[in-house]
Amino acid sequence: MNAEIISIGNEILGGNIVDTNANYIVKKLKEINLNVQHISAVGDEEKEIITQLKEAYQRSQIIITTGGLGPTEDDITFQSVARTFQLNLVKYPEAERHMVERISKIGVFVSPSNLKQSFLPEGSTCIINPYGTAPAMILEKEDRVIISLPGVPLEMKNLLSEQIIPFLQKKFPNLEHLQSRIIRTSGLGESNLNDMIKDFILSNQRLNVGIYASPEDIQIQLNALSKTPEETKNILDKATEQLKVLLGDYIFGYNDESLEGVIGNLLKRKNLTLAVAESCTGGMLGGAITAVPGSSDYFKGGIISYDGEIKENLLGVPRSILINFGQVSEPTARAMAEGVRKMCNSDLSLSITGIAGPAGGSPEKPVGLVYIALADNEQVLVQKHQFHNDRQAIRLRSVRRALNMLRLYLIKG
Repeated sequence: MNAEIISIGNEILGGNIVDTNANYIVKKLKEINLNVQHISAVGDEEKEIITQLKEAYQRSQIIITTGGLGPTEDDITFQSVARTFQLNLVKYPEAERHMVERISKIGVFVSPSNLKQSFLPEGSTCIINPYGTAPAMILEKEDRVIISLPGVPLEMKNLLSEQIIPFLQKKFPNLEHLQSRIIRTSGLGESNLNDMIKDFILSNQRLNVGIYASPEDIQIQLNALSKTPEETKNILDKATEQLKVLLGDYIFGYNDESLEGVIGNLLKRKNLTLAVAESCTGGMLGGAITAVPGSSDYFKGGIISYDGEIKENLLGVPRSILINFGQVSEPTARAMAEGVRKMCNSDLSLSITGIAGPAGGSPEKPVGLVYIALADNEQVLVQKHQFHNDRQAIRLRSVRRALNMLRLYLIKG
């Protein structure tokens, strides 16, 4: 069974807003095993909207439009739907009552433009919108369903989840239930991860498995399909346990969990504090850590020691180390970590120093060479990495490796 999305509004085609509605609708429809085959955007032109609706009607059983339900002259979705299927626009008293009540509560005069929103295509089902004034609409025609939702994301999301999805499940009771789960990993390359789980993928025929890489982390998406939500969850739980055995500590979280969020929880649980010293990453590490709400509970602060003079004068890196080994070296990373830990009086510290490029490299120290150090009150651990790609990717990978180094320290000791 195919579904189609039509996003309506000049603001989309003009680049004034990003159409996040379509992406959200796709995800919600996937949960009930409805595949979206087409997504289109059209401006506030009746002729163009009608053309899109006619084309969609020929190829898709479910058509969902967003936008164009407001009170202004360019909000013409209901009107376009009515003309596409040769229907009259008729007043729906329940829509008018809701609109008048909602507008009156905020002390605004109800104008004729507002009342326009209470006229829907004849024979359609009016969906009252408790989150706004414009109603949504469901029109069943032959074996097709045309659904019109507001373009305001909050209104669209709530109406879709509370009204439209239950309607579709009731109308099409044979739809299987789809659930997804994301397994988040760090410390493995995409090809290495694939090699470790390829037998798992081949042996789980009831799962659709996708591997998605980014400069940050690699995620495994599991999609399971069955007759009931309980059975689907059981499939995902079993698969998750198998992946835990295969990947162990490479897994850091699930679904919306972030690496920095997981680390924050570990630090709070162990009652430990953290400070950072950065060179080539220029504050990205501290920025990632403090992006987590509540990070003030464990993060003491950081120093961006981009210049050797700052490394020496603020962090206490001995001049002899800078002269003999250079700013990008294991001894410098070690001294940076020790210095910032003492300076901030923290339990733990991380330091990063490297060559992000595109200039500054040499045969002995090429672009992408990065040293990461982790210090506690007894020891300093140092990792050496050789990253590739552009400047931003090198800096981002340095931050992710530093965070993962800290995570593994916290779970292994």
